[in-house]
Amino acid sequence: MRTTMPATTTTTATALAFAALLTATATGCGPGAGSAASPAASSTKPDPLAGRDPAAVLRAAYEETAKAENKNALVKRTIGDREISAALTFEGDSGCWGKVTVARAGTGEILMEGGRLSFKGDEGFLRDQFRDPTASYPDSGQGWIDARTSDPSVAHLRTLCAAARPDRAFPAEPTAVRREPDARQNGKPVAVFSSKAPDGTEITDHVLLDAVPYLVKHAQQGPDAGSVEYTGVRGPAGTVSQAPLES
Repeated sequence: MRTTMPATTTTTATALAFAALLTATATGCGPGAGSAASPAASSTKPDPLAGRDPAAVLRAAYEETAKAENKNALVKRTIGDREISAALTFEGDSGCWGKVTVARAGTGEILMEGGRLSFKGDEGFLRDQFRDPTASYPDSGQGWIDARTSDPSVAHLRTLCAAARPDRAFPAEPTAVRREPDARQNGKPVAVFSSKAPDGTEITDHVLLDAVPYLVKHAQQGPDAGSVEYTGVRGPAGTVSQAPLES
């Protein structure tokens, strides 16, 4: 003889089973709960710069980048009344070369090594270089024009190379160095540091979030406002940032 359970008993059993399922899901005790939690826990990498003095990290970043075998830099800088952008490559203690664009003037190339600086460019670049708006200058093509680095006429080009070198850009006595919220630069996580130069100039530096804190970007405000973005930095461990970008 078939026995049929009362409707109230069936409803109560179903409710209890559903409640037990909700409890297991909320507490993470159900099947597969452990495997679901593991990826989230492992996705957060430890901060390699945690607990370190911001000023010490910043100085180390400048020094490590300066010591790198070679590096590329995208430079934007106001020098006097010129707004200049450049894609430069640095090698050794004094090697600096690359493409230079002077806003509202023209484009050229520079090569500085040792005590000499050579340049060439289009007519607008040369007219700006020699500061003679009435003269006509043919495109120098493959012909380089040589000058000593001490020549006042190439001071802005010399400054461009010098300002992009990390060992020259680091303020002698930075103050109010503090770490800001992290960001991303060229697709990589970076630590952001703010500081002030002795003259009060506000500086922002982006440092690679790694055990070796290479400098990724340096920016400053003020009369000589500008920025330097380092790419293709190659130290003893190999390349640590993206390949050079086009300006």
